[in-house]
Amino acid sequence: MTRRGRQRGFTLVEALVSLAIAALTLSGFYQALSTGLFMERRSTIQADQMLVATQIMDRVGVDLALRSGFQDRGIIRDMEWELTISDSGTSDMRLGPVRQNELVFVYVSVTPQNPDGTPLVLRSIRYRETPL
Repeated sequence: MTRRGRQRGFTLVEALVSLAIAALTLSGFYQALSTGLFMERRSTIQADQMLVATQIMDRVGVDLALRSGFQDRGIIRDMEWELTISDSGTSDMRLGPVRQNELVFVYVSVTPQNPDGTPLVLRSIRYRETPL
């Protein structure tokens, strides 16, 4: 046999190396796809949380009382929400000069009901209602 006739096709080592490279490439694509799906799911949950929080925040002063010490909770769209209205803000709020009893601080916390859901907290500062 001539040397040229024996070199048709691939050796077993070459075939195994090419399969290993293909497997690494496919696993990289799978990892990217699964990470993308996870991020899409998480962003959908966060968008739903923000929607519920803004719905609750819009109800404050209309359906829900705007008075200090008021608390309420409930479930909307499989999200547990909690509303707290307080006279005091948090330490990270940088407020300028404020008169006594001028402001009311509104906090809405929304948590998905799945076990790994992290809460989203929406804060608002409003003027206390004054009679005209």
